[in-house]
This record gives sequence, C-alpha cells and structure tokens, in this order.
Amino acid sequence: MKKTYLLFFLFVLISMSSFSQTSIDAQSVLDKVASKVKAAKGITASFTFSQYDKANHLLGSSKGIVKIKGSKYYVKQDKTEIISNGAQTWNYDGATEVMISKADNTDDGEFSPQQVLSGFNKNDFTYKLVSSAGSMYEILLTPIDKRKNFKQVVLYVNKSTNLISKAKIIDKTDSVTQITFSGISLNAIIPDSQFVFDASKHPGVEVVNQ
Repeated sequence: MKKTYLLFFLFVLISMSSFSQTSIDAQSVLDKVASKVKAAKGITASFTFSQYDKANHLLGSSKGIVKIKGSKYYVKQDKTEIISNGAQTWNYDGATEVMISKADNTDDGEFSPQQVLSGFNKNDFTYKLVSSAGSMYEILLTPIDKRKNFKQVVLYVNKSTNLISKAKIIDKTDSVTQITFSGISLNAIIPDSQFVFDASKHPGVEVVNQ
C-alpha cells in the first residue's frame, strides 16, 4: 500500500488535465500544472514521504527521489528502488533481491503510471478549490467510486511555480499519507539507462521473475 500511495502522488504530476470539470477555478489551476509538466523533457524531484494516524501522530517518515521520462520512471526511497522502462518493472529491495515483472499498463497495474493515468482519464474524481490564501492553492479531490480505499486527496499547488508542492491522501480510517516535493526540475536530461536495472552493478543479487 505504501508504494501504491507513493506512485499515486508521483504520477499525479503528469495526469492533471483529465479531471471532470466541476469547478472552473480548480480546473484553471490544474490546467497550468498540466501545461508545465507536459512540456517537460524530463522530471526530477526530491520528496519526503510521511504517514500519520487519525490523531495526527507521525508514524514514520522517509526521503527519496523520483525521475520521470514519458512512461518511464525511477523511484528511490531509502534503500528501495522501483524502476520501469515502460515494458518491464524492477523492484529492488536495496540488498539481496530484485523482482522483475512486466509493466502493467492496464487499470489493474498496481505500481505503473499507466494505471494512475487511466484512472484519471476516466474522470474518477470531483474536485474543488478549497483555498487560494497565501502562496498555495489548496484543491480537494473526492473519488466518485466510493469503493476506493481512500476517501479524499488534497493537493497544494505553488502559485509562483504552478507545480504541486504537497499532497495528502486520507484513507477511510482518517489516517493520512503525505508527500512533500522539493527541487522539482522539468528540464532534466535523463539517460534511458536510468530506467533499467543493471545487474552487473549489483553482484550477488537474486533475480526473481514474476
């Protein structure tokens, strides 16, 4: 679940233009985000991933980086790495094992950006602009399908950069998963080799094909 939420947030960066149009104010904010991100040659960012219980007590926090290029992505969170070249996905535990699976571009793909993108393209959310005070726009997303395992997503969009600075997902127990982005670059030059697990650089690692 942790990795699913993480990639949900990461790839919301590249899927903001297909929400159902229920609020023109929120739509204009998200359109600006989409315009900037879709024009990006390559995206890199640092992030902090935190989890809170329903009483807002911090349960844990970790830091990581993400790199995105089209349908390809690389995520490193602590020692764990998730790598996809659009055809295959590698989940490396950072120590002894890497699991290889076919990149799943269907709605059932748990960790692929395609799964997230197809969900947004089906207008699964209603949304509204909650606040425009200060330096951030705050936008509340609510899934139309109440069977989802979360009940709300809150996005914070930086007014000066038109980029997402923070996102929170609230599950049905009122626990919160939060990711805060920093150092976002939309003009990163990322070699394709970044999106393939190089076994030669990890001697002794067991390769498991799923």
